[in-house]
Amino acid sequence: MRIDRPGFRSGNASCAGRAGWFLLAAALLLAPLLAAIPRAFAGADYPEGSRIEWNTFDSALFTRARTENRPLFLYFHGQWCTWCRDFQDESLEHDDVAKTIQDGYIPVLIDLDRRRDLFTRYGGRGLPFVVIVDALDNVQGRFTGHVGPADLHQVLLERRRSISVTGRELSPADDPIDNPEAFLRMLDEVYDADTRRLSGSAMFGTLSKRPQPWTMAFLLQQESWSERMPGLLDQIVEDLWDSEEGGFFFFHDPDQPDRERALETSKRLDQNAAFLWLFADAYHRFGDESHRKVIERNLDHIRTNFWNPDQQRFYSSQYSDDTYYSQPLGVRRTMASPAIDRTTYADASGQIIAGLVRAGQALNDPSLLEWAKAALEGLEKHLFAEDAYLHALPEDGPAELPGYLPAQIWPGIAWHLYQTATDTRDPRREQALLETVKTFHDPDLDAYRERRSDEFEPWVEPRTQAALAWWLAQLPAAEVERTGIDPALVHAQLIIAPGADPDDIALGMWALDQH
Repeated sequence: MRIDRPGFRSGNASCAGRAGWFLLAAALLLAPLLAAIPRAFAGADYPEGSRIEWNTFDSALFTRARTENRPLFLYFHGQWCTWCRDFQDESLEHDDVAKTIQDGYIPVLIDLDRRRDLFTRYGGRGLPFVVIVDALDNVQGRFTGHVGPADLHQVLLERRRSISVTGRELSPADDPIDNPEAFLRMLDEVYDADTRRLSGSAMFGTLSKRPQPWTMAFLLQQESWSERMPGLLDQIVEDLWDSEEGGFFFFHDPDQPDRERALETSKRLDQNAAFLWLFADAYHRFGDESHRKVIERNLDHIRTNFWNPDQQRFYSSQYSDDTYYSQPLGVRRTMASPAIDRTTYADASGQIIAGLVRAGQALNDPSLLEWAKAALEGLEKHLFAEDAYLHALPEDGPAELPGYLPAQIWPGIAWHLYQTATDTRDPRREQALLETVKTFHDPDLDAYRERRSDEFEPWVEPRTQAALAWWLAQLPAAEVERTGIDPALVHAQLIIAPGADPDDIALGMWALDQH
């Protein structure tokens, strides 16, 4: 497997060498000019400079909506996201659009990561994501992606329903996927041997083009996929790996005709954690040295950009910057690195700690287990309060959003894997965390709700249930029984509609496959 930067090929050594030095010298001269090119809201996070008077989400806004007879315009964004910045610059800040939003709506700006509960509750799949709701919280319209200013203005004027989904509309004949056998059949249908991706079309429509690391980790356990997996892993590296600095980019769209826009160059901790886990398991299985190199470079990138050793906590994301990442390493070193979002999240931290443990075991490296231990201690210090973890710790504090189920599950998985790997397992710790998870049970849903809050009607997220199912599957049945958690209630939620994101239930299918 090659881990060279995609798009560069070797040729005549002497000519290529002279051309390479010439291009590097030219790039070094141009770097200050490139860095000086103004970008949307460069150096400042949106909404600084916005024409729209944005509100922070608060349930009291629904009362205001009734009083003013205006719907809410909920805009979910990520500071790290290229497409969000383009949408903000070109569409939201367009004169006509900004005036219509300001006059006809109550505009609400929502950070996807800090309020991921709201993002999933309103059906978010990607960014940018807009939802229009009335005063009774009924969805009047929603769309995903960069909508141009003219089209967006027309939608806002007419307040018409406009929904963007992945794949085709479902028909009554489409059966949900709720077991490993059906899951594997679906993945077999969308496997494209020519492109070495899970990007083909099944009978129900085309899958999401987002990376599927948890699905790949599930497939790695399947003997029937053993011949396909090396090629799939190689393609992930070719599509997403930053061969200059390490780390995985967020997204690559092979069908995007504009190659400069095909790669979303943000780097997220949670996704890099999932890929760390995947390649650690792959190295353990295949022993491919190229996988080891990816693991080690990924760890270096995480340590350099996401880890604060003094505070013992992980940051969440690195912003996209197409200009920066289009340069060779020598030029990058003359430029400012892309900004880091220094918010710490309990679920993403749990995922990266779990990845550190898997990597430590695969590489037989005790220092990674020590790193995991330090991160677990920091997670306890910063985000654990009373009987549960809070969701987020912004750079300027304080910790926020109690009662979020993923914030309990992923630290629990991390503690389980660490204690198992170090033979220090204390069932009382996991018992206490699972006792907290039990408090999320909702008798009306007969399931474990996503938020333990009266802010909204309760709901369930399959992705969260899948992680919980995987955790429970690692424990002795007697321990699970003592908590009062019913795995059958969790398994009942492991359902996705055809065409949905396989990663939503991949860990759950892995858990069911272990029984």
